[in-house]
Amino acid sequence: MISEKLVQEYRTIVNDNYPYINSLLNDCYLKIIDGCLNRMSPPYYYLGIYYAGRNNKEITLYQHELKKIANNFGMIDIVFINAKRIIRDPLSSLKQQNPRLWLELYWISSKVKTSLD
Repeated sequence: MISEKLVQEYRTIVNDNYPYINSLLNDCYLKIIDGCLNRMSPPYYYLGIYYAGRNNKEITLYQHELKKIANNFGMIDIVFINAKRIIRDPLSSLKQQNPRLWLELYWISSKVKTSLD
């Protein structure tokens, strides 16, 4: 729940400073990814940006700006992850381990932009 609020705050700051980047992030799923090297070391955090395969180049163009904002939140780095590859991976156990995340990624990867938008 705290990480969801942190992601929402991140989106708010991106919207205030870079409105075009925020419009690109509307087609993505953002998640805080945490890790720890061992029990004695402090945890570290990444910002995971799950994108649909078609907007990879547009999002990675603004990697520096997104990373700068993430560093202000105390995150080490940002990671770009292709949602469509995770959904189509036959060896992935994400559907059983985290069905909500799997559904979110499926929704992101199945978004279709038309000329009517």
